[in-house]
Amino acid sequence: MGIQSFVPSSGGGMPGASFIASIKMSTYNRSWTQAGGPGDYVLVSQNHSAGYAYFVYGGSSTGIPLGKVINMPSGFTRIDIVAPANDYIILYKVATKSTTVFSSPLANIPASSHDSLVSGVGFTANVSLIRASASPGWTMPGNAAPLGNLLVIGAGGKGIHHGGGGGGGAIVKLTGFPLATTNITIGAGSTNSSPGGSTYFGSVYALGGGSQTNSSSGSGGSGGNGAGASSHNGAQYSGGSGTTQTSGTGLGTSGSPLFYGGFSGGAAKSVDSTHHLGAAGGGAGGAGDSAINKRGGTTGGLGHASDISGTLTYYGGGGSGSDHHSNSATGNANPTYAHGTLTGYGFGGASYYNSDGAADNGAVIVRYYTI
Repeated sequence: MGIQSFVPSSGGGMPGASFIASIKMSTYNRSWTQAGGPGDYVLVSQNHSAGYAYFVYGGSSTGIPLGKVINMPSGFTRIDIVAPANDYIILYKVATKSTTVFSSPLANIPASSHDSLVSGVGFTANVSLIRASASPGWTMPGNAAPLGNLLVIGAGGKGIHHGGGGGGGAIVKLTGFPLATTNITIGAGSTNSSPGGSTYFGSVYALGGGSQTNSSSGSGGSGGNGAGASSHNGAQYSGGSGTTQTSGTGLGTSGSPLFYGGFSGGAAKSVDSTHHLGAAGGGAGGAGDSAINKRGGTTGGLGHASDISGTLTYYGGGGSGSDHHSNSATGNANPTYAHGTLTGYGFGGASYYNSDGAADNGAVIVRYYTI
């Protein structure tokens, strides 16, 4: 049964609705043998009092507060009403018109611009970048539209010098998400073997990337994206696995949620027992490069490309891996990609010759619209 809000006009009439009948509540609980065919109905109180009604049909009933529109696809045979005594309760059938979906009004408004929308109503797109946990972490402006777009970015995992790179943070993208003043927790970039911290916007969260802390030999750690493996003994080790988030693990169901991540780190196998070789961490847009019997550094997994801030940026990139005896690690603290160096937040810690770069903290980017 579909339910909608309905506000009657001040004069008691209801434009767009057909009057059917009314009753007086001689007691607070009355059963009305009023039938109706399929359609949308609303019961209103003459005194605008609170009350409740049950529409009875075929041995079943559906309850609804007074003043709310209810859809009865099979009609009804009776209405049981609870309302103040001596009030008049009026039944209307609502003329509900059909509508069609138009393209999202939030999808094509450039950040920091003012575009004319339906009926000349204009929205200004605003971008709020949050990088610190707070309660509330984001305050809903009074003149903001109730829907907005978000990017929730998990923190990066740790890389290790002359070894594997850390995994980038996972990304959760929400479009047309119901906005409200919201508590935010920003995940911290990992400094040990634990994955990077998860980032929360209310109950929605994005996982942090996996960490690699073994500079000698070992598989990468798992997380939102996996860390790269390290090898120093001629054996092959696997990259850490990435976790794919679902509606039950962080995404929720509102705002057409999309997940970016779940990519593994690269595998590593050193040429011999002399050289330390490190594979790259996975990113939110692709797996990390492997280092199998090859010298030199490895490139971190691609981040997720988004222009939510107004500029195309890559978020959640994987950390690069390095070769201890080659001083040729690819990348830097902001991992380098094959297409360039556009980087955002939540990247995994990179690996260098005898040093490592810090893993990045997570972030939340809110794109909201004011009139």
